[in-house]
Amino acid sequence: MAGAAGAADLMPRGTYEWQEDHDWFGGFSGLAMAEGGASFLTVSDEGEMVRARVRRDETGRIAEVESEWQARLRDNSGKPVSGFTADAEALSVAPGGTVFVAYESYTRITSVTLPDLMPVTLHAWDRFRDLWGNAGFEGLAVLPDGRLIAILEASDDGTFATFIGRNADWRPGPPLPAEGGFDAVDAGFGPDGKFWLLERRLGSVVGFATRIRRFAFADGGFGPPETLLETSPGTLDNMEGMSLWTDADGHTIVSLISDDNFLFVQKTILAEYELRE
Repeated sequence: MAGAAGAADLMPRGTYEWQEDHDWFGGFSGLAMAEGGASFLTVSDEGEMVRARVRRDETGRIAEVESEWQARLRDNSGKPVSGFTADAEALSVAPGGTVFVAYESYTRITSVTLPDLMPVTLHAWDRFRDLWGNAGFEGLAVLPDGRLIAILEASDDGTFATFIGRNADWRPGPPLPAEGGFDAVDAGFGPDGKFWLLERRLGSVVGFATRIRRFAFADGGFGPPETLLETSPGTLDNMEGMSLWTDADGHTIVSLISDDNFLFVQKTILAEYELRE
């Protein structure tokens, strides 16, 4: 694994293969780790939300993960999602605890209440109709001013398109630089106030490459990218969810989760890194 050659690096803190024998288990594409790293929320391509407990060893590495609660997300009418409405791809939790979910297929963004998972719509039902399909929202982050920024998976003319909004007012945001054949798969703001982007590339039959870059964000635009991590294909798995949090010692930790696509040849991996700069 190659990190940045400059002043900042992501140092591996370990990987953990999460396994549970449930029909709903797998396909996880969004991640929100609680401060301190003792639990997390995740969402799946099949529209499930899961809360899991994390036990860590004396070094802070993950020793055990066990689901505590699971439920199916609901559509705008309050019915359990399925098929076209189920593809949850991104998850973000605001500082006040509000949970937001972004979807592909029926591309949309909602907030949800726990534990009933009733959605609160944040835009007209057809606001993103031009994006319906399998290339919709993949990343979702809460801006410092409380608005949301959503990122599309595929690049267009060397950039990833973004949208910024909160309620009915959603507008195109500043473009993100794209390069190297990577797709955007998640995003978030770190304790450093910078915008972090998780990217993925299917390099060969060996597997996926993973990249993490961060950007300064000010005045509605992104600064130059800083690459903190880039793995060789097959080093990890299909990492699609990212969460940034602070441990008890004040270190910034990056947690990643993989989407196994419900295939036996793939795994559900949790990988964690510590920011050193």
